[in-house]
Amino acid sequence: MSDIRLNDADEAILKELEHGRVTAVYLDRRIDWSREYITQRLRRMEEHGIVENLESTGLYELNRSPSI
Repeated sequence: MSDIRLNDADEAILKELEHGRVTAVYLDRRIDWSREYITQRLRRMEEHGIVENLESTGLYELNRSPSI
């Protein structure tokens, strides 16, 4: 899989994930991007192994052994 370029939204999401698990709804209240865009970025980071969607619940956490 090709490398992913992290943008400002990704960095904000990752900063929140450093404190624990998050959902797109939670992030929508904490950072300045729409829930739809946050969800898109979370899915993209999941595809690249940066985050994990816990049992497809919409609850995300950092992947402690990313593949990139």
